[in-house]
Amino acid sequence: MFWIYAGVLAVAAALFVLLPMWNFHRRGVQKMARREHANLLIFQERMAELEAERASGTLEEENFQALTRELERSLLSDVTAAREKVEASVEAHPGFFTKARVIPLVMVAFIVPVSIGLYQQWGYEDDLELASLFERSSEVSDDPQAIRDLIFEIGAIIERDNQNGWAMYLLGQNLANIGLFAESSSALERAAALIEQPQDKVSVLGQHAFLEFMLAEQVITDKVQGIIDQAQLIDPNQFLILQVQALDAERRQDHQAAITYWRRIAQQTPAGPDMDEVNARIASAQQALAGGGEPAAAPEPTGAQVQVQVSLAEGLALPEGTRVFVSALEVNGRGQPLAARVLNLEDLPVTLTLSDADAVGPFNLSSAENIYVVATASSSGTANVQSGDYQVRSDGFARAEAPALVPLVIADRVP
Repeated sequence: MFWIYAGVLAVAAALFVLLPMWNFHRRGVQKMARREHANLLIFQERMAELEAERASGTLEEENFQALTRELERSLLSDVTAAREKVEASVEAHPGFFTKARVIPLVMVAFIVPVSIGLYQQWGYEDDLELASLFERSSEVSDDPQAIRDLIFEIGAIIERDNQNGWAMYLLGQNLANIGLFAESSSALERAAALIEQPQDKVSVLGQHAFLEFMLAEQVITDKVQGIIDQAQLIDPNQFLILQVQALDAERRQDHQAAITYWRRIAQQTPAGPDMDEVNARIASAQQALAGGGEPAAAPEPTGAQVQVQVSLAEGLALPEGTRVFVSALEVNGRGQPLAARVLNLEDLPVTLTLSDADAVGPFNLSSAENIYVVATASSSGTANVQSGDYQVRSDGFARAEAPALVPLVIADRVP
C-alpha cells in the first residue's frame, strides 16, 4: 500500500512539471490561432458594413471594390506577419529538446530514483516493517514454523541496523516463544542497552530480569540483582521486578518481605483472576507468618514510617509529565533507597507516608537508625539524578524519632 501511495504522489509531482511544459509548447500556436480568428471576425464585420453601404446607395461600386481589396490585403498582411513570428521562434529554438525543456524532463526522470534513495537513507522503512512484524508475532505465537520465519526477517533488519533496539526486543520475544530462553535473554539485554526512553527501557529490563531469574531456577543471582538495580533506578515499582522479588522472598521463606512485594503488586493489578492470585499469595504468606491456621489479618504499615509533604517552590515551572521521585535513604549508608514512591508533577502538593511497604530492595526503613528524605523532579524520567534536575533533601534524623511531618519544597537545580 505504501508503494501505491508513493507511485501516485510521484505521478502527481511529474504532472506539475509536464503539464506547464505542454501548455507552454502549445501557447504560441494557440495565440496565433486566436489572433487569426479575431482578424477574420473583424474582416467579416467590415465587409458586412461595406455591403450594407453599397446596398443603401451610399457607397459606389468602384469604391466598394477598392475598399474590399484593401481589407483583404490587410487581413493577409496580419496573418503572414503572425506566421513569420511563430516560424522565427521555431527557428530560434529548433527541436523539442531545448534547454528549457531538457532540465525539467531530467528532474522528472530523477524524481522516483532519488526519492527511493533518500527514503532508504533517512526514511522509516525498517520501522514500518518492524511494526508489521510486531502484529504478526501476536498472530502466530502458537506456530513454531511461522515464528522461525519471523526470526529470520527480524534478523535481516538487525543485519542492516544492529543498533535497532526494538528489533532486538522483538527478536528476544520470538526466541522465548520457541523455548530458546538463553538466546532470548541475550537479545533482551542488548535491547535494554539500546532503548533510551525510560519507561520502555525499564519494561525491557523487567522482562530480562524475570527471564534470567527463571533461568537461574528462581534465585536472584548477582546478574539478576544487577538488572534489578538498573530497573529500580528508573522505576522502583516495575511490575516484573516486584514479582521476581516476591517469588524470591517466598523461596527464602521470608514471608514478611513476600507480603510487602505482593501488596505492591496488588496496587498495580486490576480486578480479575490475576488479582485473585495475588490475594491468595498474600493470604498464604500471612498464614505462614502466623505459624499456621487461619490467614492472619493484613497488618497496616506501622513502626518504621515517615510522613512527607512534597511541593514545588513558588514560581518554579517544570514541564507537564515530569516525574517526581520521593525516597528515604540511610545517613552515611548504602546509596540504594530504603523506601521510594514515584509521583507525577500534577500530584503536587501532596502528603504521603513512606513505610517498610515501600521498600525497593532487601533493606527497608526498619533496617536503618538514621535516615534522610529526598525529593527529585527528574527531567529524564529516571531516579538517577542528573544535571538539570531539581532536588531537595531533608536533614538527617533518627528513624525512631522521626518528626511528625517532613516538609520538602523542590527548588534547587542540580548543577
